[in-house]
Amino acid sequence: MAAARPAVTGFDLDPAAAADAVRSFLADYLAGSPADGYVVGVSGGLDSVLAAHLLADAVGPESVTALLLPAAPSDPEHVADARAVCERLGVEYREHDIQPIVDDVTAARADLSKTAVGNVQARVRMVLLYQAANDTGALVVGPNNRSERLLGYFTKYGDGAADVAPLADVYKTEAYDLAREVGVREEIVSKTPTAELCAGQTDRDELDAPYEVVDPILHAYVDEDRTVAETVEATGADRETVTGLAERHESSAHKRERPPSPGLR
Repeated sequence: MAAARPAVTGFDLDPAAAADAVRSFLADYLAGSPADGYVVGVSGGLDSVLAAHLLADAVGPESVTALLLPAAPSDPEHVADARAVCERLGVEYREHDIQPIVDDVTAARADLSKTAVGNVQARVRMVLLYQAANDTGALVVGPNNRSERLLGYFTKYGDGAADVAPLADVYKTEAYDLAREVGVREEIVSKTPTAELCAGQTDRDELDAPYEVVDPILHAYVDEDRTVAETVEATGADRETVTGLAERHESSAHKRERPPSPGLR
């Protein structure tokens, strides 16, 4: 009988080493491309602020442009935090209320769900980010973390569309330590995670668990290739939660893959 696999107790990401690796990646990738800089959307939430810090450190604030693209129900305090972060980092930023564009896109349909409207918001932001990148010869940075990517917790061709994804290997719980390592202020780190795509939305409510529960499950199920039963045993999480997250991961595979083709080449 095979020996039982050890329980999941944590991850191996060292914040200082990870910060250096991400900075080096961003600097090297830009140097090896024909682009002149990076464009990043900054909402005032942890991931986008963390990305802005890493970008400014890696290539200098003069090579970074931030777009602030609020829409209902964006919290004015989050937008103010985004402004303050850009100003403190010395990053040029432009602000544009996208609600009129979203209203124009959704006007033809009175029956759109909150999720559908949220997807429109994310895709409008993508269009404006790529427009800014085209104007300046820059690359678009996507600040989505590994937890979001593994669960498909992003909009396909919206916030999931980017040229560079510096946080794609960083779980949300690891992003907190990484943010503190690079100097993100504690009031940003301690915010309740939310995509702000509808009023009162939080990541915890939509995922049915906090990231402190989600991340060890994903690490066991995906990184360590455990079964649902093995993941339950390794993490101590209840089977319903593990099953739900595993199903989210499997059903969102299309978001992480290139569009399929008939295989003629």
